[in-house]
Amino acid sequence: MKYLFTTICLLAYLSLQAQDPRFAQFYTAPDQLNPALTGVYEGQFRFIANYRDQWASVLNNVPFRTLSTHIDGKIGIGRNDYLAIGLNGMRDIAGDSKYIQTNGNASLSYMKYLGGSSRRDYYLVAGAQAGIGQRSIDFGNLWFSEQFDQESLSINSNLPSGESARPQSEAYPDFSAGLLWYMIMGDHSFYLGGSMFHINTPNISLYEGQQDRLHERYVGHLGGELSMNNNLSLLPAVAVYLQGPSTDINAGANFRYSSGGEELAMRIGGWVHLANKQESGIGLEAFTVTAMLEMTSWMLGLSYDINVSDLTAASNARGAFEASFTYIIPETGRRTRVNCPKF
Repeated sequence: MKYLFTTICLLAYLSLQAQDPRFAQFYTAPDQLNPALTGVYEGQFRFIANYRDQWASVLNNVPFRTLSTHIDGKIGIGRNDYLAIGLNGMRDIAGDSKYIQTNGNASLSYMKYLGGSSRRDYYLVAGAQAGIGQRSIDFGNLWFSEQFDQESLSINSNLPSGESARPQSEAYPDFSAGLLWYMIMGDHSFYLGGSMFHINTPNISLYEGQQDRLHERYVGHLGGELSMNNNLSLLPAVAVYLQGPSTDINAGANFRYSSGGEELAMRIGGWVHLANKQESGIGLEAFTVTAMLEMTSWMLGLSYDINVSDLTAASNARGAFEASFTYIIPETGRRTRVNCPKF
């Protein structure tokens, strides 16, 4: 069953290799959601690390692994506007073939104050992102039908594979952009954003002289914070991803309980992951449970995907483990102090 599942996953992944990895805790991965989220936090500098481990229940020591890092900072421009810059990188490794996606980007955003009052603030944020990426695969861990020795009835890796693919693609440029609008109303907030990744549809082909264009990825997301009392609030959010033939939707909410101040808070929540299925349209793929701990300047998040897709029989409903870590250096003066929503 393991090898059948590995084959299915590899074939599916290579046929969909022009798609991006996805984090269940999308609200802690701003660079993967919207370049306009650069600088949208209450503090001066921010560091985020995200890690996802998927299908370990079936693939043992070769699951799909994704690691992403992000750092950004901002400074006041004029009276109430802000300019933010950031750097981010991602590395995704899939299965026995070690199909690797690697990219690094620099992002820039401008936070425009639209007005407000003593308890209300409105902002419009425009962001852009530019960087480079590369794809690679380890053919040493694969064999092909041409390498099957008819005499010994075994695999002979010394035989030519008949494949002309290179172990890695050319490095390619990548451009993305997005917009975000948000409002703060006392203890409540609301935000709405949209972004477009891979605007230039870069060529990611492993074959020299051939074209394999990376689909544009369109993302729409919204959410906010609904305060119930001095200690408890609800943080609902929805993110919709459209990339080529693929549609993914994450929706749910975290309850946030604080100790009365901002020194300690806890979050717990539940989320659903929906994806399109060729025969039946949009269907349920997984349930995600989350638990997060906040201290004065950092937050640790843990989540687990319970698989309910067609692969449940092979995975025994065990999907993906995910962890996120956020560290924020507090503002030191008015030029970095701005009201932002919680994500």
